[in-house]
Amino acid sequence: MVKKYLVNDFIHRVGHHCESSSMRDLFEFHGFPMSEPMAFGLDATMGFGFFDTTNSVSLIPESDIPFFLGGKQGTIEPNSLACRLLGITLRKQSFSSADKAWEESKRMLIQNQPLILNVDLGYLPYFEEEGDIHFGGHAIILAGYNEETGIAYIGDTDHEGFQEISIEKLKKARSSEYGPKFMHPSNAQFSMVRRPDGKHPPLAAGVKVAVKKVVDNMLRPSINSNGIQGIKLLARSIPEWGVKLHGESKDPTGKNVSRARLMFELLYGYIETWGTGGAAFRTLYMQFLQELLTHKELREGSKAWNNMEFKILEDSLPLISDSAKNWTMFAETLKRSADDYKDECLNQINLKDLHDLVLEILILEEKLFKNLAKIKI
Repeated sequence: MVKKYLVNDFIHRVGHHCESSSMRDLFEFHGFPMSEPMAFGLDATMGFGFFDTTNSVSLIPESDIPFFLGGKQGTIEPNSLACRLLGITLRKQSFSSADKAWEESKRMLIQNQPLILNVDLGYLPYFEEEGDIHFGGHAIILAGYNEETGIAYIGDTDHEGFQEISIEKLKKARSSEYGPKFMHPSNAQFSMVRRPDGKHPPLAAGVKVAVKKVVDNMLRPSINSNGIQGIKLLARSIPEWGVKLHGESKDPTGKNVSRARLMFELLYGYIETWGTGGAAFRTLYMQFLQELLTHKELREGSKAWNNMEFKILEDSLPLISDSAKNWTMFAETLKRSADDYKDECLNQINLKDLHDLVLEILILEEKLFKNLAKIKI
């Protein structure tokens, strides 16, 4: 077996969200250069989910955390819409052991195929110094290795160029069993291959499919915790936070802390900083819609958009812009309260103002997605 290899002509560019930036990197490698917002928009995973585990059986039984909020409805999977729209086959492999996974990864790398890996970020050297933080849903790029020095070369979202990690530590990151089982990386890796016949729909047509899927995520979700219904659940829960967030919870390290303080800090992370690109992914999606307005492929050919469709886009931008600003304001209000008042934050925050802010978001997003629903395939 080849002792060292680095994929030829592969470039990692800095991004905001681990999955969409990883996919963007591989799309460029396979001949489809694009922005991260375009990769994110084409994959149509944006949505919303709010899960209140105080009212039902917890989705995360190992956790003492009462709420989970997310701005996406979907993750990297073989049926990736972006890949299908680009004429790319996305292959997922999972392995029973880290050693088997590594051997297959090497085999594919020396065929000049960069890989997307699922990992627990707690094992990555540049996250380790932040403490005992584990999250098994992180995605990185594996671009090469040198077994003589025991090093693997990875590309990671907001880190410039390739980072070095020991192969042994990478194996631990890929096989981590921290947290609930559905968050385990399971030694999973993804590779892309272009369809042999090169067929794929024109971008102007494919984009409509992607927009419709996000509209469905928000207006016609499969469960009530998702989409517009999920935002309504969030709004309804806020007046009850005085009771639900009273007392203590265990933080990720197992230490007992103020439940409200922990939840305010977590919600800030879920919305604003942990790979969302800001505002619960709304900023990334807004940039996607902005890019469509000026994209030359939407203005040319038999599938070119008409003036009415561009007008729908123009009318949608202020709505998603205002929604994004409100999500950021909501998150920053929680963070500021936790920072300023620490364990007393629940007694100091104005829950009515928070509730009203989420109702504003709800109105904006109902208008936004009903407007985008006018774009027909």
